[in-house]
Amino acid sequence: MGFGPIFMPIDYKKYPQNWKSEIRPRIISRSNNKCEMCGLANGEKVFSAKKGVKRKWFKTIHEATIWQPNEEMITYCGKWVKVVLTIAHLDHDESNPNVKDERLKAMCQLCHLKYDTKEKAKRILLKNSKNGNQLNLF
Repeated sequence: MGFGPIFMPIDYKKYPQNWKSEIRPRIISRSNNKCEMCGLANGEKVFSAKKGVKRKWFKTIHEATIWQPNEEMITYCGKWVKVVLTIAHLDHDESNPNVKDERLKAMCQLCHLKYDTKEKAKRILLKNSKNGNQLNLF
């Protein structure tokens, strides 16, 4: 089974010019090359398992089977992934040119996706309301 990273889309046109050369390396260095939420190291291989809609990462398949006892489901729904550190904007404003280190945090892609979930939903609802679309809840 291969090690595939989970990628997050990034539009670098929204970021300061020194994002890749100075800001990102500085935040990664501050975090000791680890996720500041869960502590996983950049480049580490983890087993990604899913139970319902919830996804968790584990260092071994055995740990995943403790969380999800159905080993067949773990094998079917799980996969090995490579941890990739990303930089999260704690205020969700990636277009702010005056970015400050205290509003940035190094996160693995899973922690970053979880952190951004509510903001992404809010943006989708806002976009839909501007387009005249309504969310049908029933």
